[in-house]
Amino acid sequence: MSLFSRFHNPPFHNPPFLNQTFRYSTFSIQYSIFLFHILLSFSLLAQQQWTEPLNITNLGGYSKDPDMVIDHNGVIHVAWSYCITQTHWLIMYTRSEDNGLTWAEPLDLLQNTDLWMSQPHIACDSKNDIYVTYTYNGLQWPPTGRVIKMLTYDGHQWSEPIIISEGMPGSHYPKVLVSNDDIVYVFWGYLSDEMYYRYRQNNLWSDIYCPYCDSIDLFYFSDGLTVSNHLIHLAGSSISVNYYGERPQYYEYSFVTNTWYNPEQISSDTIVVDIDISLNKSSNPESVYRTYPSPDDETMHTKKEGNFWSTPDLVSVTDKRKVGQQIAINQNNEVHVVETEYYVSSVLETQLVHYFKMGNSWMSQPIDSSDNMCHFPKLLFKNNRLYVVYWWHSEALGTGDLRFSKYDLVTNIDEKIHHDTKFNIYPNPSKGIINIVFENNKQQHINLSVFNINGKLIKMIANKIFPPSKQRLLWNGTNKNGKEVNSGPYLVRLKSGRKTVTQTVEIIK
Repeated sequence: MSLFSRFHNPPFHNPPFLNQTFRYSTFSIQYSIFLFHILLSFSLLAQQQWTEPLNITNLGGYSKDPDMVIDHNGVIHVAWSYCITQTHWLIMYTRSEDNGLTWAEPLDLLQNTDLWMSQPHIACDSKNDIYVTYTYNGLQWPPTGRVIKMLTYDGHQWSEPIIISEGMPGSHYPKVLVSNDDIVYVFWGYLSDEMYYRYRQNNLWSDIYCPYCDSIDLFYFSDGLTVSNHLIHLAGSSISVNYYGERPQYYEYSFVTNTWYNPEQISSDTIVVDIDISLNKSSNPESVYRTYPSPDDETMHTKKEGNFWSTPDLVSVTDKRKVGQQIAINQNNEVHVVETEYYVSSVLETQLVHYFKMGNSWMSQPIDSSDNMCHFPKLLFKNNRLYVVYWWHSEALGTGDLRFSKYDLVTNIDEKIHHDTKFNIYPNPSKGIINIVFENNKQQHINLSVFNINGKLIKMIANKIFPPSKQRLLWNGTNKNGKEVNSGPYLVRLKSGRKTVTQTVEIIK
């Protein structure tokens, strides 16, 4: 008889004390696993919050269509369109050099006096030069006066605009992207919306190309585009005589060989324009998009695995309208999705929502909510943070400013949930006073707080600047109102500067 079969088919009954010990050990393991998941959930939810939305334009008019880029020095650049009258729109720009705390006075890039300028897109190169493309005279119909223009900023001054879509009146929806080798690519739609592009290398512009104009199907590019190694990755949609509606598509281009690979249909879902793309740690693309038509709006996520795309994963479904889907992937390969959800009843209700995955389930938290409109979000991941800029529109006031928020990500969760020798709690479990000892290696702000397992603040023990020293603080097992807490596990969180460590403590009565 094997050892395995003897273990699962014992020839005799364990003594009672052995059964009790086994049951106690099993309970302890299950309890430890439970606490692990609670602590992991707490690390994600309690430690990570979007900052209070900040109005970064304050123009009192009507701003929309924001785009954002973060340069290699961490400076945040935002471009958008701004309404003067119904037919007179400007291209505006601002930046933040302190990670979004303060913003420069909005700058009118064109000094345009009477035309409709629209659809700005922004990018930067390795030297932190900034590129802004836009549609010139976007309201023109017939569109004989519409062209794509671009201007650049070298850190000192803005250039004069240049025409990109030469000889192609009727061009619109421009996008700009810079490769790892500082080749500047500009993409745009033309009349029937087939996509064209050209690039600038060594200060020389290429001819104008159309990647898929020889196909009987129509292929479009969305705002979802990114670069890795020597490839450009784009998301978009297609229309074909072989199926109804638009299908999500993925495009790949090698700027080394100037080669476009065959389009890949991401899924058989019918979609609208809301589709975005990002790259994971393996430089493989992942996409998020909105299905249409559907009884309820659905947001789906899928990723490329080898030569195929995975079965789409349902991020969220609701009877609200869901638009403006954006995706970002952090350095731990965790996927983040931001979208606008709204419906119109007697009053417009809308919110900007952040989705992220915990285990096999998608969790959500609101970024901003209002009886006005939170729309056109742009989501980026950089330097261990998520950044979002979006249009906040007030129907009552007839104004629309841009708002900005950021979200500090907790990384290396496995390291943070283990006990740190410089952060000790004893006795644990405890029937009364608990000692909390930590070492502070420099003068900095310390926050020491106790939460329940649902992430609710129970008591703030300290919230001030401490000198470099070893500290011992006490928690007497009461809440912020002085009442004794119930028996059970609690979470003690120490935030010192940018570092956060959390430990569990059990109160027994």
